[in-house]
Amino acid sequence: MGGIETEPHQWPWTVQLTYRDAHRCGGALIDSEFVATAAHCFSKSRDPKMYRVNVGVHRSGGGRAHFVQRISIHPLFNLLWPSSYDVALLRITPPVKLEGNRNVSTICLPSTPSVTHQMCIVTGWGLTSENGPKADVLREIHVPIIPFAQCNDLAHYAGRIHLPSMLCAGYSQGIIDSCQGDSGGPLMCSIFGRWELHGLVSWGIGCGRAGHPGVYAKVDAALPWILIEMNILRK
Repeated sequence: MGGIETEPHQWPWTVQLTYRDAHRCGGALIDSEFVATAAHCFSKSRDPKMYRVNVGVHRSGGGRAHFVQRISIHPLFNLLWPSSYDVALLRITPPVKLEGNRNVSTICLPSTPSVTHQMCIVTGWGLTSENGPKADVLREIHVPIIPFAQCNDLAHYAGRIHLPSMLCAGYSQGIIDSCQGDSGGPLMCSIFGRWELHGLVSWGIGCGRAGHPGVYAKVDAALPWILIEMNILRK
C-alpha cells in the first residue's frame, strides 16, 4: 500500500504463486528452475499439485504458468520463534527459458548482509490498503531497511523480531507498506549496481500502521540452506 504501479516487466524476477488458480503469494525467480518465497504461503497445503507459478506477469493472472514440482520449507520455520526462517524453495517445471526473454530474468542472491537505512524495493499484487482490494497489476514500494534495535523497541514490535532470521523495512509513521497478498514477494536492494534478493515479505501488524513496519524473512540468513537445497532438489 502507498506504492505505485510498476512499468511492465520492470522487475522480471517477480513471480506470482497461485493456489487452486487463485492468487496466493509473490515470489522471486532465483534460477531457471527455482523460486524463493515465504514458507507461510503453504499453510493451506504442501501438495505441489495445488500450486502454479506464473512468470513474466504484470497483470495478475497473466504470464506463463509453470508447475510446482517440489516444495521445500526451511527446517527452522516457526521452530525457534514465531515466523522464524519464513523461507520456502520451489522447484518448477518446465524450466524458465531465460535466453532472449526480455520479460523474465533471475535476481541475484545476496552477496552481503542488508545495509541499515538502505532504500530497497518491494513488489507485489497484495491489498492496496488494509481492508481494500488486491492490486490488479504489479505494484512497488520503496522502503528503507530499519535498524534491528529500533524495530524491536517498545515503540515498534517490542521484542517480537527474531534477529537472526528477520529484518524490518518501512517507515515508523506507516502509510507505505506491504500488505496481505504480498507475502513471499521480493525485498530487493541494489548492491554495487546489481539487484539482490535481501528479504521475502513475511508478516506485520495490519498494513501501513504507525510503529509497525513490514517484517521480512532475511534471505542471507537462509542462504546456506537455499544453496544446499537447490543441489538436492535438482537430483
